[in-house]
Amino acid sequence: MSFDDGLDRGGRFLGREDIEAVRSPIAVFLANGPGELWGWCRPLAREMSLRGWKVHLHLLRCPFATGRERDVALSLEGVDVVTGPSDPMGSFGKLFKDRCDVAVQLGGDLMFGRAMAAFHRIPLACYSYGYKKGLDRCDLKATAFDGMARSMGKSVQVVGDLVSDGLRMDPEVPTPWREGRGKRVLLFPGSRPWIRDAARNYLSEMVPSLIDRMNLQVASMLSPFSRPEEVESWRNAGLNPFMGATGAALADADLAVTQPGTNTLELLDRTVPSIVAIPFDFLGSIPLSGVKGWFFSLPGGASLKEKVLRRAARKRGFVAWPNRLAEEEIMPELVGDISPAQLADAVTNILTDEVKLRKQRVLLEKLRGEVESPSSVFCDLIERLV
Repeated sequence: MSFDDGLDRGGRFLGREDIEAVRSPIAVFLANGPGELWGWCRPLAREMSLRGWKVHLHLLRCPFATGRERDVALSLEGVDVVTGPSDPMGSFGKLFKDRCDVAVQLGGDLMFGRAMAAFHRIPLACYSYGYKKGLDRCDLKATAFDGMARSMGKSVQVVGDLVSDGLRMDPEVPTPWREGRGKRVLLFPGSRPWIRDAARNYLSEMVPSLIDRMNLQVASMLSPFSRPEEVESWRNAGLNPFMGATGAALADADLAVTQPGTNTLELLDRTVPSIVAIPFDFLGSIPLSGVKGWFFSLPGGASLKEKVLRRAARKRGFVAWPNRLAEEEIMPELVGDISPAQLADAVTNILTDEVKLRKQRVLLEKLRGEVESPSSVFCDLIERLV
């Protein structure tokens, strides 16, 4: 006989208050994109599960989703229930049915978390890298770095970067590297399939030129959201695909070539010197949300989209998170009409300059900070709410 049957182990009938006292507390996570799901939900769900919480993960619709969020969510340690993604009305319906003790927003529009918290009369916590509309209505606001907190208003708790806990969950083997064979360059082609397709074609031109110049190894870090069948196409392109743990690949990397995103914070955590590249060849593959996305999908919209994005790039600030936090260019950013040969030149220049490599590592180490377990710190704050 279980507690759900209304009897304890001695056969005594349990009233509603008794059952409430013995059941595991339930936290609902709301998330959408791949970065939040893998980088934030994964370590936080594990930590809360170890503390005796049940974790229900609600996936929200996301214009930048990979299409594999649900498959990955079902594999996460510590997650007991996965629902969604659904249309907005379907999401509201599922959230209102899910009785819980706290809502934790880890991505997506805060209107969902705020509506759920109000309906169930529970606290709402939010972890974010920047300001979101409705953030001031949350009971707990948390972020990774002081530089992020400054843009998020008052009473923001700096708990550290959850991504660092995710890396600590990664096994140390296997790795993509062979013994010896010179410098090791790790490529990050992105988590979304349309970006990876563009990156594969581009990198297949860049890598042979690079290998001709130097004695080095190259590996391509495929996202956990990649489909297994992609591995063969990357292998055929000579790009040494790796679908193992990011932490294992970073352990012995001398340099990373990456696009902007959460992975730049993984590189910061492991202090891996990096080049951040946004070739304009990729502009057609960059998705846009809302009305802009719809408008540029109309006939003739593709060429207009490229013009708009080119203009925006000229007015840009820093795009890599470490550079934004430091307010200086620690990781070199290459944005524009960059040919594969020009990117190979940039990689060669930094790999042959030990002073530059060492300086970047020192600056990243200084910026990283020392928070032992951000997931644990954030969980402590969540539990105080409840």
